[in-house]
Amino acid sequence: MRWHAAEREVQEARVVHRQERAALEGDVLLSDDVEADAQAAEDPPGDTDDGPVRRIVAERRFGHARDATSWQAVPVTDRADPGDDPHGAAGPDQVGRAEHEGPDEEARRQSVDLEEFILALGKAQLAAGYPVDDVTSSLDAVARAYGRPDLGIFVLPNAVLVDDPLVGRARIIPEGNDTLRLDQAAEVHDIATRARHHEIDLRTGTRELDDLPNKRPRFPLWASILGYGVASTGFALVFRVSLWGVGMAAVLGLLVGIMVTFTRSRPNVAPLVPPLAAMLCAFAVFGFGSLIDQDVQPIRVVAAPLITLIPGAALTRATQELASGHVVSGASRLIASLVQILVLTFGVLVGALLASVSPYDLGDLTDQRLPLWVAWLGAAVYAIGQALAFNEPRGALTSVVILLLIAFSVQQGVSWLLDSVVAAGVAAAVALFIAIVIQDRSRRGTPAFVLFAPVFWLLVPGSLGLVALTEAVTGTTDDPTAQATSVASPALTSSLPSFDDLNLDSNASIILIFGASIIAITIGMQIASLAGRLVRKLPDLPELPSVKVPGIGG
Repeated sequence: MRWHAAEREVQEARVVHRQERAALEGDVLLSDDVEADAQAAEDPPGDTDDGPVRRIVAERRFGHARDATSWQAVPVTDRADPGDDPHGAAGPDQVGRAEHEGPDEEARRQSVDLEEFILALGKAQLAAGYPVDDVTSSLDAVARAYGRPDLGIFVLPNAVLVDDPLVGRARIIPEGNDTLRLDQAAEVHDIATRARHHEIDLRTGTRELDDLPNKRPRFPLWASILGYGVASTGFALVFRVSLWGVGMAAVLGLLVGIMVTFTRSRPNVAPLVPPLAAMLCAFAVFGFGSLIDQDVQPIRVVAAPLITLIPGAALTRATQELASGHVVSGASRLIASLVQILVLTFGVLVGALLASVSPYDLGDLTDQRLPLWVAWLGAAVYAIGQALAFNEPRGALTSVVILLLIAFSVQQGVSWLLDSVVAAGVAAAVALFIAIVIQDRSRRGTPAFVLFAPVFWLLVPGSLGLVALTEAVTGTTDDPTAQATSVASPALTSSLPSFDDLNLDSNASIILIFGASIIAITIGMQIASLAGRLVRKLPDLPELPSVKVPGIGG
């Protein structure tokens, strides 16, 4: 039935086209029967161009005229009134104007510019680490701001597709191999914010987004490599490992920083970095531990220099996407994150074998631990290292240090009072809420996700996943979930029930707490996002002073 209706529509359009030509040439219409004229117009002599017929069909369907060659939809400005002619034909004057007016080039150009900008913005947001649902909502808001709510926008973890019903085409752009630094991600946020308020020229915005991957880093190369070592040192201090463990973490962090920095622009070599780095770190830590006759080989010291390679943020983002209904994006990101952890675990096990260390000698932490106050110093050191390694935007260092100290304190306090799983969720909620407030209420607020990014690596899922999986594979009897989430000594724990009290075997307990921690952080982030919307009318916060590192950057 649909085919017959479409065929009749085309036949009627041919009749109207013949009537238009007859009106222009002064001919007399011979028939009032549409079917007869359609039969006569089945194959009009000398008329092999279906462009006018397409235009008429488009006018009847959409109220837009379409260019016969590109099928480009443009608004109809002088549409003929069907009431002027018993067959729906326009008068000679009206038809003459329609034939000579042509497509609206200005509307066509604006539509193409908007497509280019949305594709470039979506690609940049994916490269900056935005979740798929955030990218989709941001691009939809930009389309509405520029008067095109009818655009169809589809986002996957590695591609953006835009369907323009007026142009009659769909365009897709892949994510690419460029991963943006935090200072570049902040610029993406600024461009998106201006676009949502219709405050940016589309072509200018597209050029800025295209030039972002080539932007010079805020800090020199040596400072970024140093940042990896500082972050690794801070992470080791957070868990109060022994002095030799802190020293090993610092040296190996520099090694990992060199490997990551010099392979970032080489996509064929970059996938080899995680297993090689894990193998080298494990070999160095376990080998040195054997030389100094350590009773326990600490996996946590191995995890410290690998912290930037552990996909803690990706795991939480995958859970967030799954919870928001983006099954394809969330599932693919979750699988990729789990594979990354498996690859790192494989590297750790190979390193242990090369160091001739028995799997039964592996443990979570060192025998001797530093004082409790060192953990908070480690959080601040870790924040500075993250700022250097990932080029935090100007003025963000103070906010990041304060945010990390607050999140770490909340996590430790709630872990002592309630449970380590609940502590991870509460810490994530508090940290993200503060980051949202700083973003929205400061005069030059740093994007919330840029401030919150270092917290991802400090919270449970990433490092716990690597340590737990390694201990599960090797059959280690230590409980990583108890030591990995709290820096306090076992004597300072709460008597309240917790996940650790479940009567499960070691491997099942590890998997349960690992997954529950990810879900808790995801729920905490959702609560923080909802709470952030309720405080948008609060007065502006005083702007936090920026801290400059002498001799590094501007």
